[in-house]
Amino acid sequence: MSDIAASPPATAAATRVRSDSPWRRAWLTGLATWAIAYSSYLILNAVFWTVGTEKAPPLVEFFNVWNRWDTGHYITIATTGYNPHTENTAFFPLYPLLMRFLDPVLPGEKLAAGLIIASAACIAALAVIHRLVEDLFDTSTAQRAALYLMASPFAFYLVAAYNESLLLALCVGSLYCMRRGDWWAAGILGGFASATRQAGVLLALAFVIEYLRQRDWRLNRVRWDAAAILFIPTGLLAFMAYCARAFGDPLRFLHIQEFWGRQLSVPWKGVQGALGHIATWWVESPLHAYVVVNVIDLVTLPLVAVLLVLCVVGPWRLGPSSWYLIAFGAAVFLMVLLSPIGRGLPPLHGLPRYALEIVPIFIVLARMGANRLADRAYLFPAIALQAALLIGYFANVWLS
Repeated sequence: MSDIAASPPATAAATRVRSDSPWRRAWLTGLATWAIAYSSYLILNAVFWTVGTEKAPPLVEFFNVWNRWDTGHYITIATTGYNPHTENTAFFPLYPLLMRFLDPVLPGEKLAAGLIIASAACIAALAVIHRLVEDLFDTSTAQRAALYLMASPFAFYLVAAYNESLLLALCVGSLYCMRRGDWWAAGILGGFASATRQAGVLLALAFVIEYLRQRDWRLNRVRWDAAAILFIPTGLLAFMAYCARAFGDPLRFLHIQEFWGRQLSVPWKGVQGALGHIATWWVESPLHAYVVVNVIDLVTLPLVAVLLVLCVVGPWRLGPSSWYLIAFGAAVFLMVLLSPIGRGLPPLHGLPRYALEIVPIFIVLARMGANRLADRAYLFPAIALQAALLIGYFANVWLS
């Protein structure tokens, strides 16, 4: 009789543990953060339509304001494939392939498919970031890290029909698996990341650092599971093989960057170019679009650099268990600095958007955000700036 009487509390306790599981918290945080942000985007979407049109648009056209810039390339690739006469081979294949394969089962046209995939990947990325940060620190820091990422000024690209959220989800998924010692899953996710954008290959650096750290930096403790690192470049290699067969140039995705004047350079060349742009266009107007865009790029650069430094030194440093995250983020940052844009375009363009992939800066911000004043000091201006930039994106201003 006593055993029977004792069983309900045990069952209730087990239910409480299951309902409060780390992954459940992570997915709820990711879904809630995305939902709140996306609701705000829908309001801005509606306001933009109200101001820009005399009558309410048909519902099918409501989301057309999201069809901007790179989105057109992804839709074209998803619809007709790569074109040897355009610059669309600069865009890696995984995201448009998903658009193409899932479009028949998703509502709407290719744009709708791209937006749905981006939002699903955004929720996944936020959930995995929450789980990763909670494993490194605590639940409060994890919640702030997800929130601060979604509140950052360019975070709307995580739900736009771009490959940003897909790349972020795959990268943080791979990084989380490294943290847990699941090297094969880390390698496979890294392979998908390198098929999304070439920055995914940089996960190999994180893999090496975290693998050796977990083995006390002793080479004699390396085992056969280290071979999982070979999966990481498979996405890139597959795209190279396709380019070689289709266009006779395995590095076409790099060579086509000449369309934008991108070339390997010293890190400070982009800064010099951005300052030159500001000086040129300031004469016409200090508020000229090119002045504003270059200022945003230049402000982003030291902010990211300082936050990366704070990941390593100071009261909010992340510690040795996060070295692999910091190395990956720094490598992404350096990749942008080493390939500035030319041909009269903003040289550092794309830096604020690519900063979304530098996960450790949002972790260190989350640690700083334990102070309520610091929390408000980040959130209020970040959200306000994001709203302004999103309106600019809807208005077809080339932001990033």
